[in-house]
Amino acid sequence: MEKNLTKYWIFIIFWTAITMLISFASQDDVSAYEKGLNSFCFALGSILVTLPFSNKLFIRTLQNHKTLSFLIKFLVMSLFLSIMYVLLSELFSYFKIKGFLTSEKMYSDEQTFFLQIMDAMPGTMAASLLLCGILLYYEYSNLQKALLESQLQVLHAQINPHFMFNVLNYIHVLMQKDTGLASELLLKYSDTLRYQLYNGKQETVKLEQEVTFLKNFIDVEKFRWEDKVDVSCTWHIENGNKEIPPLILIPFIENAFKHVSRSTNEKGFIYINLEQRKRILSLKVENSKSNKPVKKGKEGGIGLDNIKKRLQIHYGERYSLTVKEMDTVYFLQLIICI
Repeated sequence: MEKNLTKYWIFIIFWTAITMLISFASQDDVSAYEKGLNSFCFALGSILVTLPFSNKLFIRTLQNHKTLSFLIKFLVMSLFLSIMYVLLSELFSYFKIKGFLTSEKMYSDEQTFFLQIMDAMPGTMAASLLLCGILLYYEYSNLQKALLESQLQVLHAQINPHFMFNVLNYIHVLMQKDTGLASELLLKYSDTLRYQLYNGKQETVKLEQEVTFLKNFIDVEKFRWEDKVDVSCTWHIENGNKEIPPLILIPFIENAFKHVSRSTNEKGFIYINLEQRKRILSLKVENSKSNKPVKKGKEGGIGLDNIKKRLQIHYGERYSLTVKEMDTVYFLQLIICI
């Protein structure tokens, strides 16, 4: 809400300043009242024309890198502005004829409506270009701020203390029974910690690195839960050199192990499917759901809101997240265009 109010103020201040500069810099013998009225009308018209374009024109273009779409919408917006300016100037001219105003018309009587629009286009395009620059800088600043917040969330998520203590306690108990198995588990867990600490700080990692980390994490969990949970995984990666943000997938898998049912009467299950074909990366996670409510800490665990923010920052509209929560099953599918 605060962000939207700031954007509205940018439009109001920008167009008010532009129209007042043009009106009051005029050499015509025009009263301050008429110049102020002219500025108000043209500023209001400019805001009403350009504001509807702002989200699609600036935000989505910035996120999805659609240069051609930006140019087309920019030209359409400039054309609409020019038509609005010509119509307003004609309205002012009509009021002058009727004796309500004494100012001169902005456009010559000798020109046709089409030529007046063509004359107005260079000025409206210049003003629109300046507005684009201001708004793109504003959106870029917000994006950088959100990215920093996202990086902070990643740092917080790099090591889950609760998970760490559980694994270490399990290794301690396992060492009394099977030192070889305990050593294997310790090596796998050290690999997951190393990845979280070092690769988690990078902007992007190779997909094959992220998959190896996910496999190690799943193996550690399978060690912990032994025969209490059936875990089935399928992996199909065409190009492991594709780049993705680190730790972008782990929250979904971590939550599956956190919320899976672990009844003594019936085994819980987790099904994980990760596929990458060309530019499409698809993750499906399905798990049996525990009937008992999971206790949440002060921070509420790793929620979908945080991961959605990260996905929005990195991929904009190039991802979809489907979540279905049924009585006994929790299903999630994430599709990313990488």
